[in-house]
Amino acid sequence: MAENQNNKAQKKEKYLSPHDKVWKKIEECIYRMENGRFMVVVQKRINGKVRTKKKRQVKLLQEARQLRKKFTYELNQEDMRHRDGQLKWKAAYERYLKHIEQKIEDSQSSYKPMGQGSLETAKAAYKYTRHWEKLFLSQISTHHIDTMIRGNEFSVLSYGMKKHYMRHIRTAFKFILGPAASIYLNPAHGIYLPRDKNDEPYQVRWIRPEDMEKVIDLYHDRDMNPLNKWATVFYIGYYTGMRSGELYALKWEDVYLDDPENCYLVVKSTFNWRTEKLTPTKTGQVRNVDITAIQKYFKAHKLRSTEKEYVFPRDSEWQGGKAARAIKQALIDTGYIPDKDHKGKELWPIFHSLRASYIMNLLTAGVPHLVVQSQSGHTDFKSLKSYIAKLKTSETKGVSHKLKPHTKSRKSG
Repeated sequence: MAENQNNKAQKKEKYLSPHDKVWKKIEECIYRMENGRFMVVVQKRINGKVRTKKKRQVKLLQEARQLRKKFTYELNQEDMRHRDGQLKWKAAYERYLKHIEQKIEDSQSSYKPMGQGSLETAKAAYKYTRHWEKLFLSQISTHHIDTMIRGNEFSVLSYGMKKHYMRHIRTAFKFILGPAASIYLNPAHGIYLPRDKNDEPYQVRWIRPEDMEKVIDLYHDRDMNPLNKWATVFYIGYYTGMRSGELYALKWEDVYLDDPENCYLVVKSTFNWRTEKLTPTKTGQVRNVDITAIQKYFKAHKLRSTEKEYVFPRDSEWQGGKAARAIKQALIDTGYIPDKDHKGKELWPIFHSLRASYIMNLLTAGVPHLVVQSQSGHTDFKSLKSYIAKLKTSETKGVSHKLKPHTKSRKSG
């Protein structure tokens, strides 16, 4: 009887390959082999069957740990393919958008609340990936990413916009798969957009004071009364550096003109052109902008304004995105000559150039960059410096005298 039981036990004993013999277990799923090297074995039950991923003869423990992460996420992804489709690209990206919305909502009570800009950009990025919406994340490969980048719809975008969209696509995969998976399973990981050799880096369009003064003179009478509906918009935009949406959302209750020595306005929100609603500013920060130098203009505008709530009346052209065309026309009317790129294309200032001009005017006037940053609402100097324009040689003339170069004095005799 005892002999029969021993025979049965021997039959049940699974054959173990000499290649699978290990000396001891080092960590979860990692074993040291008899020859001193490592073996990684990761198992997961998928659709009723145990799936195994294994790698022998791994030299380094760190490499074994990376393989463990890789195998774990590969098996997890395979498991997802057998589920009810909740992690197809469309559903996964919607989850990513909800994550951003939640972050914005949670940040409102913090010292540094987020704006809606990131969410709007993330929504816009999905348009270029809609062909993947029925694919599981594990089915999306680098081939899909490359096809999107080379597609006609995506390739015509500016280099900066492409970078923003790719950042959201990459982050969406990372959010769903987890940070560690980005190395192995994120098809967008490590894909960076090549800059077109014919593309020049974006150059800030600085409307210098002498050029803007011509526009102001053209659009105002001798008493500084506006002759054009854009006159006040351009004037205040140029001397406050506010974004277009922030100007449109500005209310009289946020303009303080009582103290002639310290007049300022509070930028609390921006107008979302897509939803036509007031939302937090781009960075989510509330800032004070000094307007002491133009308080007289503000007071005169308030007296003649028929709009009692907002500083600027509601305007269909402004809401329709015609502000850039309006500033270009104003410059044309004053004889402004734009710069040209290497292809000979004219580089006209846009409405946002008023903001860049405000920053450049302050910096060239010697205002410390930290003060400029507080007025413009940028979160850091890296963001601020993107508004620094290229100076003309006439504007840098004699600057080396500030260095006070040392020379030896000749002694007589």
